Amino acid sequence: MMYESKLAAAIKVDGKVLREFKDTVHIPFGSEYTVLLKNLNTVRAVANVFIDGENAVPGGLVIDPGREVDLERWIKNGNLTEGNRFKFIERTGAVENHRGIGIEDGLVRIEFQFEQPPRPIVWNTSQISGGIYPQGGIMRSMDVSYSTNATLNSVTASATSAISDVGITVPGSHSTQKFSTAYVGALESTKHSMVFKLFGGTMPKPITVKHKPKCVTCGKQNKATSKFCQECGTALEIFA
Repeated sequence: MMYESKLAAAIKVDGKVLREFKDTVHIPFGSEYTVLLKNLNTVRAVANVFIDGENAVPGGLVIDPGREVDLERWIKNGNLTEGNRFKFIERTGAVENHRGIGIEDGLVRIEFQFEQPPRPIVWNTSQISGGIYPQGGIMRSMDVSYSTNATLNSVTASATSAISDVGITVPGSHSTQKFSTAYVGALESTKHSMVFKLFGGTMPKPITVKHKPKCVTCGKQNKATSKFCQECGTALEIFA
């Protein structure tokens, strides 16, 4: 799980949090995934989630203090009741020829701001608006009844040989995850961001936080949190 300025974020597959290697997450091609966001601050957060450069939640998700949302789909054309899940596929030659190559392909970029703390005075009505950030957008908040029970159907990784580990996110299966609108007060001027780099392949299953790394020197299975082999001391994170 990645943490920045009192907001935690993670990529999940089949309801399980995937392990990050610095800012890189490995997902089998063909998998559907969700973006987990948890607000650890005492004020509301407004988060925009850019996937391959496209904002999945135009206007921003409103996350209450101490709450989390498990975003599983795009909001298209203002549809707050249904949409397509996020699905990660290989960026093949055919895809590149038809779609082209984007500079943010494979990136999940989260930009967020916090609401200014309440002041011990009466708010001026001009300071409370649904269009403060971004201009022309609408603040959107997760329906709590869906935020903790998001479902996910993963697809078995493609059996074809992978040309590379570069992938893109495309529309997946039908999702009925629901959202509702909310007004938000003035936001702090500071903007924060986090970036996940998604890489794929034909791995039989995603690498979750419970994955026990195997030593390349002696073969020992180590604890998920281990940085060095408990048997021989070899580093478990290999840089190539």
